[in-house]
Amino acid sequence: MNETNRKHTLTLNIAGFVIQLRAEVVIKPEAGYRNFIVSGEHEPDILVECRRMMDNGNVMEGAVPVFSSASATQKFYDVYRRNDELLFAIHDQQHESRIQQYALLDGSMKHWTIWSAEKEGTLDPLAYPMGPVLLHYACLTADAVMMHASGVFDGTTGRLFSGFSGAGKSTISNLWKQRGNQLINDDRLIIRREDNRYFIHNTPMFYRDEQKNAPLDAVYLIHHAPENILTPVTGAAAVTGIMAFSIQNNYDPRFVQHHLDFFTEMCVHIPVYRLGFVPDESVVDFCTRSSGFGPFDRLPGKR
Repeated sequence: MNETNRKHTLTLNIAGFVIQLRAEVVIKPEAGYRNFIVSGEHEPDILVECRRMMDNGNVMEGAVPVFSSASATQKFYDVYRRNDELLFAIHDQQHESRIQQYALLDGSMKHWTIWSAEKEGTLDPLAYPMGPVLLHYACLTADAVMMHASGVFDGTTGRLFSGFSGAGKSTISNLWKQRGNQLINDDRLIIRREDNRYFIHNTPMFYRDEQKNAPLDAVYLIHHAPENILTPVTGAAAVTGIMAFSIQNNYDPRFVQHHLDFFTEMCVHIPVYRLGFVPDESVVDFCTRSSGFGPFDRLPGKR
């Protein structure tokens, strides 16, 4: 996109990733992105050229399917490869047979082109699930991963809770919130290693929220139980336990290795537990009393 076409620019900062979107028309993201917009000049980590759907030509020509993201009831997106480029067909979440967006990611994984339908003279290039897809691939360019998880911060300790759907991620994080702790996010987080420390960051959701982050001090793999019980997990069990709940597109060995390396290093420094919990405030007191993290190495600068 040349200078004469850069009529509209929008810059976001999400989990420390500076994402710059450029378009010929107004860019109007979902409400959840509004508090992640930053002003001023910033060198982008990720550059996104936003174009009208009608201008995509035959972008998928020559592309080979490599991955499909779907649940038992919903199809989210399909991934294709063409040489060193990745192409994405994003499904409309209200009308699955309809393609909401096409996207092209170059070999550096830092330059996107996204084609979206124009609505009343505006484009929403990050409409769900495109936004989380972009963030997942941004994490692959850095010392970071995206998790299906919730997180809380009590002013001293940052905790991450993860588990299968229905395990109680929102329930347990809201119990901490009711006790006056900060809720970082109750569904989707990014973990980043920064200056030899690990931090959890919230990501834009369907609702409007401010940017939040906290140090990561403990990870809990949760499930409902008749009583509160905490079991330390170490080594390969800790790595695979956490990795199971990370957001992954495992069609490329490089991506699998990225996650494996990240979690292997993280689990040396951050304690991991299996937590069976009763869904009431007793679990807050239980975890607080049991927060002697055990004989884990701590990163320089950690408390």
